Amino acid sequence: LFVLASHAASQATPLSPSDKAALMKGTNDSCLENQVKDVTNKAMTVSQLQTYCDCYARAFSDYMQVEDLDKNKDALTPETTKKAAEFSQSCAASALRK
Repeated sequence: LFVLASHAASQATPLSPSDKAALMKGTNDSCLENQVKDVTNKAMTVSQLQTYCDCYARAFSDYMQVEDLDKNKDALTPETTKKAAEFSQSCAASALRK
């Protein structure tokens, strides 16, 4: 079973450039809209929020594969949620340095 699981993981299909660009734009737009509305971000500049969302959208779209799109269409899987949290922390630290 482990061999099958590791073989299946290696068969991940990268997103096409257009699908990756669409995912990045959608993620970035949604991120920025939500971050601007979040009262806990009042001390951050719009530039810092844009930096955070650009970073997050890029990391998220780099991580996602074709197979992930269907699995995550209704809600993020626990694995994707964990990765997204890692991207969020890393990007927040990067944005705050600006």
